[in-house]
Amino acid sequence: MLNISLEPTLNLKKSIKFDEQIQIKNKYYWLKNQKRNLSSKIQGNEIVQQIISNPLLLTLLRLVFEETGEIPPSRVRLYDAGLQILLTQWDDAKDVGDETYKKMTLNQKEGLLSYLAWMTYVEGEYFVKQQQLEQYITQYIQKISKTKIQPELATRQSKQVLQSLQAQHRLFSEWTPGIYAFSDLSFHEYLAAKAIVEGYAFKKIEQSLKYLVEQLTENRWHQIGVLVAAMLPNADYLLILIKQKIDVFIEKKLSVQPFLTWLEEKSVSINNIYSPAAFRAFCIECILGIETEISCGLDHNLSIDLTANSTKLNDIFLELQKCRFSVSQKQILQQYSELSRVLFDSMEHAGNVTNIIQEELKQTLFLPEKFTSLLEVSA
Repeated sequence: MLNISLEPTLNLKKSIKFDEQIQIKNKYYWLKNQKRNLSSKIQGNEIVQQIISNPLLLTLLRLVFEETGEIPPSRVRLYDAGLQILLTQWDDAKDVGDETYKKMTLNQKEGLLSYLAWMTYVEGEYFVKQQQLEQYITQYIQKISKTKIQPELATRQSKQVLQSLQAQHRLFSEWTPGIYAFSDLSFHEYLAAKAIVEGYAFKKIEQSLKYLVEQLTENRWHQIGVLVAAMLPNADYLLILIKQKIDVFIEKKLSVQPFLTWLEEKSVSINNIYSPAAFRAFCIECILGIETEISCGLDHNLSIDLTANSTKLNDIFLELQKCRFSVSQKQILQQYSELSRVLFDSMEHAGNVTNIIQEELKQTLFLPEKFTSLLEVSA
């Protein structure tokens, strides 16, 4: 494995190997010229907010819009549609790719990209040595082959497939001689999430989801969790697993239990003003000095009062200022908040969640396990 230490927030999100300066500039001109056609389609569309900072999204948006005349409502659907178009267009080109790659079906090619994304993401390999990458490709070729392939032939085929991937799609690029990476981190995350849903991670989806949830203490897995929730036909099981993970985490943190008990009691006492869950989220957000996205997302009235600099919220804030937290206690609350944010975002982006499950999950945010009996039964 190549020992290069990288944070997931690296500029990979802003780095893309598409002759960057010229092609990105052209795409922005295209976006400007399409303003009239797009204006009626972008209101409230989440992907539009991310386009400016992500050239790959703009590339895919252009491809999908020119092909279909529509803008997908979410990033996952944009990636799905864009990937299908990219693979189809390049497959239709003449004299492109080696015979092994040409013989793969569209689903197998998607599977190859997902498998590579999963294997590299699990190992934390944002940049991968060519030899390691060829081993992953060989493994995938062996998986989809109906007959056993001799090692020498498999090795040769893996080299040819890697060359085809780089030449055709440029979604996977050679950054320096012998070192490869996905051209965009968000696309790497999307394909890794797809590998979980499509069964390239583990044979059983339940096993894949349990593995995913166990990784959520690492921030780099948070976006994977949200993407998987968006891809699943029903996200109930995943959301329940995340909630249980949060409960187990906070149950062992004895130093913050007195505060959480006070928080629970206080939230109940003001439930005629704000929803208890939104109030609990707001208090923790204030203590940590972070954006009030969860609390405002849970209660529109709280969002309005916050914008209006409400006396009620100011009084709550002043009361919280009297509390004293150690560095370790704040670290615990930070982790608690981050895990809860994964759950909240996953609910917001999930394609399908049973209403009663979603309602209880929202009501029990920042509450310990004893308040979630319905989820225990459902799990």
